[in-house]
Amino acid sequence: MAQVAFILNDQLVPTDHPERQALLASAYRTRTRPLCGCKDPGLPLYVSKVDDGSFLVKRMPFTGPQHDPKCDCYEIPPELSGRGALGQKAIEEDQDGGITKLRLDFSLSKRGTAPIAQPIKGQSTQAPTTKSDPAKLSVRSLLHLLYEDAGLNRWSPRMAGKRNWFVVRKYLLEAAQGKISGRKAIVDSLLIPEPFSVEHKDDILRRRARFFSDLKATANNQPMGLMIGEVKAFEPARFGHRMIIKHMPDVPIYLADDIYRRMGKNYGTELAFFAEDAQIHLLCITTFTRSATGNLQADTLSLMTVDAQWLPFENREELDLVEKYRATGRYFTKCLRYNLKSTEVLASILLTDTETPTAVYLYPDVCDPAYQEKLDWVLTNSELPYELINPNASSA
Repeated sequence: MAQVAFILNDQLVPTDHPERQALLASAYRTRTRPLCGCKDPGLPLYVSKVDDGSFLVKRMPFTGPQHDPKCDCYEIPPELSGRGALGQKAIEEDQDGGITKLRLDFSLSKRGTAPIAQPIKGQSTQAPTTKSDPAKLSVRSLLHLLYEDAGLNRWSPRMAGKRNWFVVRKYLLEAAQGKISGRKAIVDSLLIPEPFSVEHKDDILRRRARFFSDLKATANNQPMGLMIGEVKAFEPARFGHRMIIKHMPDVPIYLADDIYRRMGKNYGTELAFFAEDAQIHLLCITTFTRSATGNLQADTLSLMTVDAQWLPFENREELDLVEKYRATGRYFTKCLRYNLKSTEVLASILLTDTETPTAVYLYPDVCDPAYQEKLDWVLTNSELPYELINPNASSA
């Protein structure tokens, strides 16, 4: 969630207030609740302390839909997000401690020292092949969670031209703060490559080397890293393939043959966009081990396509819809699937500049009776206004 203005002791504190951190530190010590001023009366927020000693203000659990749709604290209703289909045990927020407990369906460590490649978890929306536990987050779901909490699936016209890898990385790291799996902080395992700078090259390499040194195997444990990055290329290797990541091209991530084949099968649409459209960014989230020779080897992996403004999309129809709304100056949120398969009905977009937020559904290319029945049920029981768009309908 992006940093927001708040009210504390009847004083409005904007994001650029010079005493913002001091005020948040005081509120944290005294357990005072800041208020979000998007509505009157203000909605309570809570203060979270992050690893570097700074403070973030966050919305209270389960209050997201109560905020004004244009507020950065607004969260789309559960019915419009795969997040709503997750069991409450998958994401547990403790506002008193500022901690969010995550249950993952993949591991951040392995017993033994020999890294073994595993099938990809976190299937493509085009070709789901695995069943996901609703009480746990798949690797794809974790990417969706961080992307949504970072506010990167939201759009307003004032964001035009302001997003780049520096911004995306900054907000993803902020979103990861305070999230733990078991006793391990997600940020301790997370590598998001720093934007390359010749001036700061030595410092960047030093920080990266320190991160990799923590992945050294012991007699009974093989720590794993978690990387989110933008794919630059896939290249053949002596054995399998290697994935080149932007801002970290000197450290490829090796893909065993079975992982590479599954990736091609499960992520055909994402890979086609990557190969054919230079305006599209291909994001990857992967867990990896570090071999005895220092090479990085992918374990679980998921891909996500985002447009030139870093907004996610699943297929050509969604991309056209996102670009249409951006071009016409609309405010909206892109709905994310998390663990939901492509056979499950989910709104593509939530328009947030209408009097009441409006859900936008895309009619699929092929709609079998089972999907039509689900669609009819969702629309009949929708608590929000909706639009149903058939991209293949004749405009004549």
